[in-house]
Amino acid sequence: MRSRVALAAVLAVLAATVACKREPPAPEPTPPPRETAPTLDLALADAAVHADAAAPQGALHRPYNVVLILIDSLRADMPWTGYPREIAPRLSELAKTWTLYPRAYSLSSYTAKSVAPMLAGKYPGEMAHSAKFFTHWPEENVFLGEIAQKAGIRTLAGHGHGYFMKEVSGLQQGFDDYQLLPGTFLDTTGVHDINSDRLNAQAKAMLQKPENVAQEGGKRFFAYFHFLDPHFSYVKHKDHPDFGNQPRDLYDNEVHFTDRYVGDLVDFVEAQPWGKDTAVVITADHGEGFGERGRNRHAYDVWESLVRVPLFVHVPGAPARRIEESRSAIDLAPTIADLMSFGEGAGFRGQSLVPEVMGAPAEARPVLVDLPRADLMDRKRAFVDGKYKLIAFGDNTRYELFDVTIDPREEKDLVKSDPDTFAAMKQKYLDFIAPIPNKAVSSSEALLGAPGGQRY
Repeated sequence: MRSRVALAAVLAVLAATVACKREPPAPEPTPPPRETAPTLDLALADAAVHADAAAPQGALHRPYNVVLILIDSLRADMPWTGYPREIAPRLSELAKTWTLYPRAYSLSSYTAKSVAPMLAGKYPGEMAHSAKFFTHWPEENVFLGEIAQKAGIRTLAGHGHGYFMKEVSGLQQGFDDYQLLPGTFLDTTGVHDINSDRLNAQAKAMLQKPENVAQEGGKRFFAYFHFLDPHFSYVKHKDHPDFGNQPRDLYDNEVHFTDRYVGDLVDFVEAQPWGKDTAVVITADHGEGFGERGRNRHAYDVWESLVRVPLFVHVPGAPARRIEESRSAIDLAPTIADLMSFGEGAGFRGQSLVPEVMGAPAEARPVLVDLPRADLMDRKRAFVDGKYKLIAFGDNTRYELFDVTIDPREEKDLVKSDPDTFAAMKQKYLDFIAPIPNKAVSSSEALLGAPGGQRY
């Protein structure tokens, strides 16, 4: 029996970390040569560029269509926060013209614990879910798409990762048109990812289907597309800058590759007849570790490198803004619902970002990151308030405290050296989580892999 349990654990770890098979990208025009730069620690010395509280507030023309683009494993140290390599030229352009949140946080530290809660406007631990690493979210959960459908909104999603198979995640709930790329499957011996060029083509095809996208004055739509390429394993793409062969070098090449296709999809959306009525949100489901606190890749912990992510919001007519206050993916469901004029009384945990995107003052508020207990890890939570970040381990049995503005690698624990701040942060954290239920895992257990290695 012990050997079987040990084998199951090993298989689960392999399924979470095994190298992904990629299809080579089609040849592309070679971009202008770029200078390589040394790797940069996650010392996110954000520019002291704060949003002007008196920024002019634009006019809203609800309801909008909304396109949500997630880039898997995208770290927060990017060119717009001081990273010296030009690894995301298209996103860097958007950072100058859209609303940028350089201090945004994902809801958890890996896909299976972050995406479903983001689409529900809830924290992971309060939702019904399985105890597996590859978390299954049963039908008793109510997702943003389901609420949108009841409001008469068309919903669509495109994926290429085996986790998004219906049998594994349950994330198809609330989508009228839910597609995985041909060849996508998940088993216990590997994760077969896709390239951004193929997902880009799929997204465009879905957005051109008459039943999905009505013309001007017609039915609104909500679309979600998940780009995978920055996710481990890292593959070097031709016709993109060659930064070297270390993990971070390869990752940076992957980001540059993905950036091209995300930018192309944004251009496509804006060029459509319905583009002027479409809001776009771009963010990541989690970050990626390159040795910070001993963590490579992601999951298992809530360090800054794993949970701090980029966030861009574009609403037609909104002023360009850089908002330095901390924000969370918990705010995305209410933001999307606000833009589309539905969801009143849905009970979302977060707050709509629309007022501040349109120019209203951005008030400070705390952020909670939640990593529920699963078969391969204990529970961890992070509570961010201003410059301080408190990490609670297990059932709040141990804590660590950091000033992440001067110690972004979280190397100096302040629990003993600054007991007053620790006591204050601990109380704020306990008060914050008090109204949030900690739901036991669901009896609905998902298999680690699709039955029979089923392919799509």
